[in-house]
Amino acid sequence: MRSLGVGLIWREAGRGPLRLFMLALALSVASMLSVTLVADRLDQALKVSGRDYIAADRILSGSRAADPAWLVEAEHRGLAVSRTQAFQSVLFAGDELQLASVRAVDDAFPFYGDLQLAPAGRVKPGTIWLSARLLALLQLVPGERLELGNTELEVAGELVREPDEGFSPMQLAPRAMIHLDDLAATGVLMEGSRVRYRYLFKGAETQLQDYADWLQPQLQAGQQWRGPDDADTPVARSLTRAEQFFRLASLTGVLLGILAMAIALGYFSRREQDRIALLKTLGAGRRQLVGWLSRLLLTLLLMGAVLGAIVGYGLHKLILLSLGEALAMPLPLPSMTPFAVAAGLALLTTLMLSVVPMARLLGVPPLRVLRSEAEARLSPWWSAGILLTGTFVLSWLFAGQLGLAVGLLLGLVALVSLLGGLCWLMLAVARRSRGSIAFRLAIGRLQRARMTTLVQFGGVALALFLGTLLWVVRGELTDGFLARLPPDTPNRFLINIAPHELDPLRKSLEQAGLDSSQFYPIVRGRLSAINDKQTVADVDSNRDRGMGRELNLTYSEQLPQGNRILQGDWSATPDSVSVESGLAERLGIGLGDRLTLDLAGQSVSAEVRSLREVDWDSMKPNFYLIFSPDVLADYPASWLASFYLPVEQKAFEVALIRAFPTVTLLDVEALLAQLRQVLAQVSQALLVIMALVTGASLLVLLAQMETTLESRRRELVLLRTLGASERLIVASLRWEWLAAGLVSGLAAALAVELCVAVLLPWWLGLPWQPHPQIWIGLPLLGAVLLLLTGRAGGITRGALMGRLRQWG
Repeated sequence: MRSLGVGLIWREAGRGPLRLFMLALALSVASMLSVTLVADRLDQALKVSGRDYIAADRILSGSRAADPAWLVEAEHRGLAVSRTQAFQSVLFAGDELQLASVRAVDDAFPFYGDLQLAPAGRVKPGTIWLSARLLALLQLVPGERLELGNTELEVAGELVREPDEGFSPMQLAPRAMIHLDDLAATGVLMEGSRVRYRYLFKGAETQLQDYADWLQPQLQAGQQWRGPDDADTPVARSLTRAEQFFRLASLTGVLLGILAMAIALGYFSRREQDRIALLKTLGAGRRQLVGWLSRLLLTLLLMGAVLGAIVGYGLHKLILLSLGEALAMPLPLPSMTPFAVAAGLALLTTLMLSVVPMARLLGVPPLRVLRSEAEARLSPWWSAGILLTGTFVLSWLFAGQLGLAVGLLLGLVALVSLLGGLCWLMLAVARRSRGSIAFRLAIGRLQRARMTTLVQFGGVALALFLGTLLWVVRGELTDGFLARLPPDTPNRFLINIAPHELDPLRKSLEQAGLDSSQFYPIVRGRLSAINDKQTVADVDSNRDRGMGRELNLTYSEQLPQGNRILQGDWSATPDSVSVESGLAERLGIGLGDRLTLDLAGQSVSAEVRSLREVDWDSMKPNFYLIFSPDVLADYPASWLASFYLPVEQKAFEVALIRAFPTVTLLDVEALLAQLRQVLAQVSQALLVIMALVTGASLLVLLAQMETTLESRRRELVLLRTLGASERLIVASLRWEWLAAGLVSGLAAALAVELCVAVLLPWWLGLPWQPHPQIWIGLPLLGAVLLLLTGRAGGITRGALMGRLRQWG
């Protein structure tokens, strides 16, 4: 019996359903392994870069100083502590002056990462390090002196990069760094000054966790305890989004591979029923048959898994190569976890998919040797239930997000429902139409075996559905996002504008022919209560991190461009506030609620009159909360605006800075260029996975075609026996493929649209828009693919006649 199993494996390895099964398994393993390897290496790298990005193992930050006893306790627990303070102040160099973002650091800063100074050195008392922009604005060189408050400091050199610097167009200014020992002598900080305190901690993980358990219950509003996992770097955000793209693409390839495996195993179980019945008549017992089938599946499992691992490892190298400079960090070697996950996938899918086909084979009665219609009866709902459950669980576990799993499940349910309705409609219409004999033969076959027709069309539709879903989402995430950034997207921010500078600034921009956004007043405040009882501290801090600290508030009589009212109405009604819809949903804010805010110790409140949808990708000033002027007009405010500066008008930037030295001009062109580059490279890397998806789709079509021919063989032999010509039989099959392609393509297009409508807003936070092109293109593509696959699969007159002679 063992030699029979080995012989069968080698015979089927190069042809038939077992070949398709092994290739589909290899594709599934390669698809998952390639992405999990990339994700594993990115995750390890981001953990290291996250620690470097915050320059410590943990940080405590906030707008108020930490209790000195907290720092003493940390040192008693064996933790190293570094203290920094950041604030804005004006630097004076002769007749030149410039507002700067100054940071005072101690000798221990930083614990991790690279503080890049030119020339290389350390921050020492009595010196100041300036960014390249500040050196140019103040026209200084190393060795010269400047004034900061009441003290003079020597310019030591250029501040090239800080390990924990971030990007915030609301807060950044040209940067400078001094020693913490010099801060008191400057006299620039006084009661009520806006200072950002940051305390860095370094130590063993157990020490840090014990200290966090002791510290966090004592933290006050506006103070945050963070670790490397919370480091929200631009690179981390870009690569996290890229990883989501790859997971969806990989999951699509896995599901298509599973579908091809299911079709191949079903075909194998039906084809081998005669062999099993014969073995039973020759005395083979159930135990022997189970052993033989188990060795058969185990051999195929090993062959497919090894082949998939080799291909997957190579593909992950191609993906990393495609990402190129978007990684911006060295990657460690992968761990063994991705290989274990891929092996587990291969084992679990093989076991899951083989239960029903193997049960059907083991249940074949020996009587089938005499009566070919005798077979094991198992409900097809078992197979459907296992596939749907496996798809849902796999989607949830692999993507780690319930939204993706629900979206795919809804898409599959919609696909089955639409397919059943469209099949019924097609058959009803075709039955009343007049066509050629070949057309009527094809429709007659489909009508007589409606369940087989639904299964046949379902395999094709699912392949089209998953492949097209990936293409559409890829387009939305990469090309669609880039298309939403027009060429004149604002690339400069003007912040810290004093009220008396508003009119001169507007005139300068108008004279240069530059269009700016609306000028917005900025008032800093903290949301402290909702309806006088629910504080922001009561809300899930992981979900709404940042809501407990100061926000940038504004007031306006006009609805900002790119904002759309979803509920309520926009008006300058006194005592009102408009809330961004996402924030309102997270905090449970509705129309008529009353928000209370803390503005530097003073309390103000307003009633929610509208909820707004905000285009956060517009690179224009956007706000969570916009008040009516009467609420905030009496509070001190600086002003903010953005505009687009063409490359040929670079000289205007220098002139503007010199004309308005206290205004900070932020250049975000580099950020936009990096964003476009990352998206382009992610799009290129996705093509590697999509090649796998295309291969899996073709395997599904080939497996479906083989299964359909097998199910039709008696009818085709009978037609040939009754005198039907070769041309007529081939033509009837092609009509069948054409109908399958058109109907399956239309059902897949509608299901894709529904699934995308769920996935984009829920899973990825992107707006949905219809894709009418797939409604026409997908049915045509399905028909063409099936016809071409039929020719590639040997559905030509000569090849088909050879099969008919073999069957007959």
